[in-house]
Amino acid sequence: MARPPDISQLLSGTDKSANGLQELEKPKFLTKAQRQQLLLNKSQKREDIIPTVVKPRNKESEVIQKEDEEYSQTSRPKFNYDTNEQEDTLSNYEPIVSIRAKDLMQRPRDSIEQFYMGKHWTEKTRQEMSDRDWRIFKEDFGITIRGGSVENPLRSWYELKNEQMADAIVKNLKYHEPTPIQRAAVPNVCNKKFRDLLGIASTGSGKTLAFLIPILMKIDQLPSRPLVLKKMDGPLALILAPTRELAQQIEKEAEELIDAWGKNCEVASIVGGHSIEEISLQVSQGTDILVATPGRLIDCLENHVLTLGKVETLVLDEADRMIDMGFEEQVTSILGNLTQKRQTMMFTASMTPGTEKIAAGYLKNPVRVTVSGSQGSTPMIRQLVEHIGSEEQRFQRIVEFLPQYRAPIIIFINYKRAADWLVQKFYKETQYKVTVLYGSKSQEQREQSLQLLRKGKVQIMIATNVAARGLDVPDVSLVINFQLSKTFEDYVHRIGRTGRAGHEGTAITFLDDEDPELVKELYKYLQENNPTGANNFAPRLKEKYRLGKRRIEEVLY
Repeated sequence: MARPPDISQLLSGTDKSANGLQELEKPKFLTKAQRQQLLLNKSQKREDIIPTVVKPRNKESEVIQKEDEEYSQTSRPKFNYDTNEQEDTLSNYEPIVSIRAKDLMQRPRDSIEQFYMGKHWTEKTRQEMSDRDWRIFKEDFGITIRGGSVENPLRSWYELKNEQMADAIVKNLKYHEPTPIQRAAVPNVCNKKFRDLLGIASTGSGKTLAFLIPILMKIDQLPSRPLVLKKMDGPLALILAPTRELAQQIEKEAEELIDAWGKNCEVASIVGGHSIEEISLQVSQGTDILVATPGRLIDCLENHVLTLGKVETLVLDEADRMIDMGFEEQVTSILGNLTQKRQTMMFTASMTPGTEKIAAGYLKNPVRVTVSGSQGSTPMIRQLVEHIGSEEQRFQRIVEFLPQYRAPIIIFINYKRAADWLVQKFYKETQYKVTVLYGSKSQEQREQSLQLLRKGKVQIMIATNVAARGLDVPDVSLVINFQLSKTFEDYVHRIGRTGRAGHEGTAITFLDDEDPELVKELYKYLQENNPTGANNFAPRLKEKYRLGKRRIEEVLY
């Protein structure tokens, strides 16, 4: 291989090689067309140099070549990719950069996005919805559905395939759009498979309607039962709730839905505070849907007041609360009295070890629906935490706050003594009308307190954690934690009484020198859950517990 010419030869324009002096071509600039022509010439020269295949010279080589050709055409294994074109996200993909700007800008400005991205799911029929549309829909509402073959969520009530029920919900009850838990749960429970369901959603997300609608639609498909059979066979659906107030609220919502629907269906409740004789008389009238608390239902079963042999649908509402209140053994006992051929729906705000145990033992291949962090499911609650030590100072602070908020208002306390003291203070020093709700009150008194608040006859209800779970008092604008709850979970459920159904609410919490760990957990919750952007934590507490600051550990040598 000849050595390249050195710089002096290039400058002189000559090449001193073995063949003598040769003039070197001076470098010159080539245009694009000239470069392409030069490359074309070089490629043609290479094709001329490529030797032709030599034909075999004897019969043996001819046989070998023939066998090779036959093997390559027939016997050689071919790899086939097992792919599904519908799952290919790049099929029919046309990058926007491949579209000429001139063609794009000729379209109306509003249709440029639609031209490239396609119609939004709100503009499509249910049949036109693609897998991508359903993914976007679920992300919009924070819905996650697991469990194998599942149904897609409802986009409107009229996709129920029951126009009478849809009219009852929209026109009579004025629930124009389903909530996320209702969108996901109802179609998966109403289908022909009657699968079990585990629903995980926050308090106030509309879980009650999510199980009442499937129950009523299922009962409507069954043959009508005469009164004699209703008395003998017992209810077709059983709903268990942790507290008597929640059970009676479910009964009331069921009656409202039945009246709006215009069907003949009987609902009854079994709760504490009523004698066995009263319950026996009520059940003897015949019932299709029974709502009960676990302890009182077991009393009725032991006294042979009713039978559960025909229950086809079971609902465990606020299952985590039932376990926390020590009802796990009673729930297990009740489930043992039911037939195995039933549909079970379990709704909970959180998954604790106890609820996991119940779900694993009594739900068969359930559809698991989770709703979190979505528009329409995140309560719009402004949380304020203030450092006030004495009860007298807290009361004066409440009096300052009250004119800024409309009734109804709920004040949570931990002890009966604090409730009685507050009632006297409001009666003597303000014009506000108050009512009280706590465990030692009789059933009649507790029901009366709720009715006074709901009907606007009083502006304020002072309550313990009895009212923290599941109760739906419409349009609560303000929740005050006069005393911080013993557990952080109860705090979350207390403030969940406001900011419901798309309305904004405020939760004010008074602290003194509480448990440091609970204060730190509360501060973290306020930082992570601030939908209004107006949360405020007492600076004195932040400084005392060094919250919001990185701790620097000094190491001395």
